[in-house]
Amino acid sequence: MAGEATQTAPGRGALALKRSSSSPFAGEKLSAAAKWFIFSRANQMVIDGVLVAMALYASYLLRFDGTLPAPYGHQLVRLLPSAVLLYLAINLLTGVHKRVWRFVGLRDVAAIARAVAIAFAISCGWRVLDAGLFAGTPVPFGVLVIHPFLVFVALVGGRLARRVLYDRAAAREQTSPPAAVCRRLLLAGAGEAGLRLLRELRDTNFEVVGFVDDDQALQGRTIGGWQVLGTTDDLEAVVRAHRVDEVILCIPSAPKTVLRKIVARCANVSVKTTTVPTLGEIMSGHVAIGQLRPVNMEDLLGRNSVGQPQDSEELTRVYRGSRILVTGAGGSIGSELVRQLSRFQPSQLILLDKDENSLYETMCEIRESFEQVVEVVADIRNLEGMEKLFELHRPEVVFHAAAYKHVPLMEHYPAEAILNNVMGTRHVADLSNRFGVKMFVLVSTDKAVNPSSTMGASKRVAEMIVQQLACSSTNTRFCCVRFGNVLGSRASVVPVFQRQIRQGKSVTVTHPDVRRYFMTIPEAVQLVIQAGSLGKRGEIFLLDMGDPVKIVDLARNLIELSGLVPDKDVTIEFTGLRPGEKLDEELLIAGERGVRSTKYSKLFVVEALNNDWSGLHAAVRRLEDAARAGETSAIHRSLRLLNIGYHNPNTQGEIPVKPPKLVVVEQDPRNKRSSAKLASSGGEV
Repeated sequence: MAGEATQTAPGRGALALKRSSSSPFAGEKLSAAAKWFIFSRANQMVIDGVLVAMALYASYLLRFDGTLPAPYGHQLVRLLPSAVLLYLAINLLTGVHKRVWRFVGLRDVAAIARAVAIAFAISCGWRVLDAGLFAGTPVPFGVLVIHPFLVFVALVGGRLARRVLYDRAAAREQTSPPAAVCRRLLLAGAGEAGLRLLRELRDTNFEVVGFVDDDQALQGRTIGGWQVLGTTDDLEAVVRAHRVDEVILCIPSAPKTVLRKIVARCANVSVKTTTVPTLGEIMSGHVAIGQLRPVNMEDLLGRNSVGQPQDSEELTRVYRGSRILVTGAGGSIGSELVRQLSRFQPSQLILLDKDENSLYETMCEIRESFEQVVEVVADIRNLEGMEKLFELHRPEVVFHAAAYKHVPLMEHYPAEAILNNVMGTRHVADLSNRFGVKMFVLVSTDKAVNPSSTMGASKRVAEMIVQQLACSSTNTRFCCVRFGNVLGSRASVVPVFQRQIRQGKSVTVTHPDVRRYFMTIPEAVQLVIQAGSLGKRGEIFLLDMGDPVKIVDLARNLIELSGLVPDKDVTIEFTGLRPGEKLDEELLIAGERGVRSTKYSKLFVVEALNNDWSGLHAAVRRLEDAARAGETSAIHRSLRLLNIGYHNPNTQGEIPVKPPKLVVVEQDPRNKRSSAKLASSGGEV
């Protein structure tokens, strides 16, 4: 039908149910010709013309208190065709006639108001210029004022009537299979996201029982036809009273503490919790408002995740057309680096890893959307092999993510940590400098600060190697990126806790006071890519990761998310700190006493230490020789002699180091607030 054609909407995530592809009026006993006449665009214009004419007649009756004098009756007859043609012509010019009546909304009402206002302005101008020549006597100003108001009411009312009829017919036609049981939903949050979700749920097999919202002004009110049943403090009682099957969080921008409270209350009454996507996820085109997703741990970590950069065009200019080498491309960070870098139109991505399976999986995934990929199975400890790689592929940008990262495991194999993290980094960095690589970025860790583990110490030495090269290199821009624990990476704490909960075991936490900085894999990689565009002289880049999170609190939240009660359904067992671990991680070493903000709101920079690097080369050689010989005591002794704050409790000669304060010494005016936040939230780091 002209102007009323419909299409079957595609499925929409968890809420997508099969909707009727036929018209809601298909069951009514109307012939095709009758339906065409009623709902065609031409007939709707006729209806608009009739409404304009009726409004004009009514305006005259109102002006003259129901009794129309004879001269004005003749005036009405002469004026009627012109008024109808004027309004229809303006509707055509402004596009009002193109708008589908059954989907009328506020924007359609605004369009009608604009068209009526234009007609009113033309009528007033004509009235001033005509002075009664056309209609025989001047048109009363009262008629000119009343008529557009009545026209607006009539046009909007006609369209609203059409929408009401359509919605009622759709409700009659909407049937569910007898076996399908309606799930009863409670929406947490009576804001815009909740109202949009209501519209998505209208023709589905779900039943909304109402809202809960903490706004006291909304209590007992009705929104979109559904009542606000209480606050989030009343959630358990509301769930029981209305037999709710699932709670949907319609507050994607709410503070994480609020989300944590709601999820915990839902866990107490064993109801499933899902959430609408954030605005960033909707704007990226990956999801629609109606697609619900489970509550993720990053929703509950006490801060908002860093969104995708809004200035991706600038990053594209930096990386477009470059040959980019990513070491450790099969790992959690390396594979995400490859995914994000492929969006910036490099000429070639060189994926290097010694784990063939992980490398193959990453390569297969990336080639689905980016063809210029070269995979290399190689070990960064093999200098000859790395030289051949640089000679053959001539990378222009290097992201060095290959490293051993697990602290307790590397305490048992310190030689492997040194050979891979120190010697391997030296090979890649030296070759980058020798072959004139434009940009080198080292992926480091907060465990490199005053390290208490061999792994952390090896990463600090790697940072020093990069900073030494940055002081002497004229062709390559070197920098390091330092961040905390990554959620979702292999063998990280969250998957371990989830496995223990699924298996019904006790959740094991090393110490009740241990705290860590956390971030998601995508935001960690985003930090690395942004830092690469800014690094010049061996700077250390940091991310504003918010406050450190207590691991025991993380464990309790995960237990509650699973619908269980901590210390009742699942116990928490403290096992003691493992070799190389410490209670708190830090962000700055002694001497790094100032942080500057950058043009990226969550990215901060610490200038490289002004050290005398003359003895570093020999010290690193001694360390590598000890690692090749497998002499553990010599490795620890060499690390202590490097003066990096190494204080491993499992070795002799531990020297406690008091962490410095994180103080902002200079700020980018554009990010003054964010920089101050990092300083205040970091505290004693």
